[in-house]
Amino acid sequence: MEEKPWGDFCEIFGVNPRNRILEHFLTCRVLEFSIGDVAEETELNRATTYNVMEELVKDKFIIPTRKLSGIQLYKLNKEKYEVKILLKAFSLVLKKILDEYTEKEKVYA
Repeated sequence: MEEKPWGDFCEIFGVNPRNRILEHFLTCRVLEFSIGDVAEETELNRATTYNVMEELVKDKFIIPTRKLSGIQLYKLNKEKYEVKILLKAFSLVLKKILDEYTEKEKVYA
């Protein structure tokens, strides 16, 4: 079975480039990424990634942090109200996965 480049967050909220990028930043919420890294990790076309990232930065879901060797890095804007809601939703998705996994692992004698 082929591994999908998105997770349950996208399965619930819709599989589109914006949600795939948001899911990546929600998963790695404390890390910074360049647009090239995001494109590679989400398996999206670079042009698509640039366009969606521009929109996410404009909407302040993602914020530029610092430049490293001339490459702009970005991180999740955890101060934005909508991002706080997405973080809660993402945590609930993770809890659902954990509950399903532990339910499958239970062995009754």
